[in-house]
Amino acid sequence: MTRNEASQRVSAILQMYVAGQDPAQFDLLPKALTAGKLYEAYVLALISKQLVLAEGLELMLMNANYVSLKSSPGPINRSYPYLLLRRSGHPIAEMWTDIEFISLSHGLRPSGAPTRGEYHELDIAIVDPNLIGRPTNNQVWLAVECKNTGYTKGLLKEILGVRRELSLLKDEQPTRFHAWPRASLPCAPPSCLLVYSSDSGVMQYARPGEVFGIDFHYEELAL
Repeated sequence: MTRNEASQRVSAILQMYVAGQDPAQFDLLPKALTAGKLYEAYVLALISKQLVLAEGLELMLMNANYVSLKSSPGPINRSYPYLLLRRSGHPIAEMWTDIEFISLSHGLRPSGAPTRGEYHELDIAIVDPNLIGRPTNNQVWLAVECKNTGYTKGLLKEILGVRRELSLLKDEQPTRFHAWPRASLPCAPPSCLLVYSSDSGVMQYARPGEVFGIDFHYEELAL
């Protein structure tokens, strides 16, 4: 599949569920397209669909006239495209790709700027609106890891580490969502954490998620 074919397929899904003025705005894939970035864009489209159909949100593409989606991790850069999430017409959150969040471990320290070990990349993230720089762990509504590779025990350990740096295990807490991806979670802050993988073997590692509030999804790149 060529980059143009892949871009057209992903754009078609996004156009069904995301408001935008011009179909050309939905050509969001980076020019240097990799299999991983294509899968990330595909998952972004799937999540957009669920937020509209299952959660009842309205999504609007912002800043699409400037550049493609971010393809390397870093702070929020408001010149890049993102999706604005609205409920009943009111902006409530934003969805970004390839941003880093400041960890819980940093938040528990008395003071000081975060070191390199105290911020971590998220492939897709829903966060509080109007942020600049790296969001803190308690500003993350939803974190998503996308793996277009074989899923291994090492990747499981990695996502368990992300869970710990987002929140601590606790009794059920209400999330920022009404129904999807979850209305409540056994952690605080109650940030939803999803793993999408093109490897069917990912479901062999899903059991810890039942304890720590991580949802694992097997999704082939069915473009």
